[in-house]
Amino acid sequence: MLCSDLILGNVSQTSLTKLLSHTDVIIHMHLRDGERIDICSYAQCTDRDCECKSDIHFVKPLSDRSCSVTLQLHAGCYHDVYTELMKDSFPDLIIAPNAGIAAYKSWLPTIELIKEIKVPAVFSDFCEEASLLATRCISSITGSPPSIPIQLNPFRQPLAIEDSALLLPCYSNCFLFGI
Repeated sequence: MLCSDLILGNVSQTSLTKLLSHTDVIIHMHLRDGERIDICSYAQCTDRDCECKSDIHFVKPLSDRSCSVTLQLHAGCYHDVYTELMKDSFPDLIIAPNAGIAAYKSWLPTIELIKEIKVPAVFSDFCEEASLLATRCISSITGSPPSIPIQLNPFRQPLAIEDSALLLPCYSNCFLFGI
């Protein structure tokens, strides 16, 4: 079974509320902290030449199917909860949406930990400039450039974030990069 940890950034609830003050969304991470989500069904490949060679005609009943991906949601700093997380399982992937790495000093110990445990990590940010600054921070900590270069996220939020302080185009989860 593949287990992934979803890290919702090293930002406080207050910071998240300020970042999202332009929306009507209220985030209550404390209510979802520690939640596990099993993904048992997903789109299968229909290309006959694809390396995955999945058979689109073979579908097991849901009760007979084991989940191939488990997401664990955690609020707070990854380096603070790491020891507790390792009691259940070791992560295969760390995801930090809208991370704001360059904006928060609290990312330093988390990036150092990710480098030490050698788990792939994917980050997203609101705009290209924030992503560039984040990759510079990551490179200065790890001593190497990101293994996943900055790229436009095809799954970014389609609506721009209004009232951007720098008048840059900003979208939630707009750019991806990783180590």
